Amino acid sequence: MPNRREFLAQTAATCVGSGLTSGTLRAVASEKDVVPNSTRLASTPLRILMLGGTGFIGPHHVRAALQRGHKISVFNRGRRATELPSEVEQLTGDRNSDLESIKGRDWDAVIDTATYGPIWVRTLGQALKDRVGHYTFISTVGVYDHPGANEDGTDETNKRAEYKGADAYSITQSQNLSQYGELKALCETEAEKQFPERTLIVRPGTIVGPNDSGGVFTYWAMRIEAGGEILVAGDPLSPVQMVDVRDIAEWVIRMIEIGETGAFNLVGPALPLGWAEFLGALRGLSSSEVSLTWVPVEWVRKQGISSPLSSVLFWPAEVGFPGIMRMKNDKARSKGLTFRPISVTVSDTRAWFRNQAVDRQKQLLMGLDGTNKALEESMAIERELLAAWHSREN
Repeated sequence: MPNRREFLAQTAATCVGSGLTSGTLRAVASEKDVVPNSTRLASTPLRILMLGGTGFIGPHHVRAALQRGHKISVFNRGRRATELPSEVEQLTGDRNSDLESIKGRDWDAVIDTATYGPIWVRTLGQALKDRVGHYTFISTVGVYDHPGANEDGTDETNKRAEYKGADAYSITQSQNLSQYGELKALCETEAEKQFPERTLIVRPGTIVGPNDSGGVFTYWAMRIEAGGEILVAGDPLSPVQMVDVRDIAEWVIRMIEIGETGAFNLVGPALPLGWAEFLGALRGLSSSEVSLTWVPVEWVRKQGISSPLSSVLFWPAEVGFPGIMRMKNDKARSKGLTFRPISVTVSDTRAWFRNQAVDRQKQLLMGLDGTNKALEESMAIERELLAAWHSREN
């Protein structure tokens, strides 16, 4: 007889074929945690400076702030996202060498979405001095030291990782990604020095939704829709955490309005979600015929698919950081963090992806091998792996 995990894998494969896993019902049908009315105007319009404002998360924060009636200035190297409304003020400069356009100005709040080196936080504090009422730093759950040590999950009191590299304050460009969380932790500390009692630290987990440049969530949304036999690695019970970028942005703006400070994990969904349940939720939103073939993570790695950013390893291998998918979100939820149903995120992401040019679509998918490939290219690799797996069984 199969053991419990084998039984769950078999059951999940059957249920995914019909779109009726418990996760599907929970994630798609539940309206328990819906997004509040983010379009309601704030009682007092604020002047908000957005550092970055382009890319993935920046435009969503800009739109969330505008919807609440705030006035937005965006500071970057001159790149203006085409989707940003015309009423957004563009300020041009460079975090490394040119902050002139923001000196001598004051803002009610600053949102820093793209900082990885503490020198950027220090020079920003020196440039703005006491002319900022509130500072939001977008950090990461990657700041935690050994998150897997907490079996019940990691909360905001967990120890942060220590940076052990060369002088962190000399870093002015992207470094080794293995030190990303450590550098973010230093940025958090510097933020609290530069903006004491005025700093909100936001620690998101995996961010998903329209404009997602990470590509793993988008890959699975589109791969399930393509249907057929699908290679799935790992334990069906592996925890899956993610948060819609719009839920982050809308929560951040509401927290700025009330002057909230401190550190918060921003992860979802509201209820625990497993790997098999997540795939079932995706399947429940597609009419394609799907069959899942479950294989061990170690077998996939032996076939040369070893990057934790591989779409097939991302969640079951916890992106190479054990425990990273076991973050507690109680503190943020107590302050009003809510989550739109996964069905909305999936539907909106698929619609956005289909609207991209073919070349752009390729850049937006993190394929089966952890590199950017068109869906068809990644599926070709998948077919080879499936053939090898079935040959092994015979």
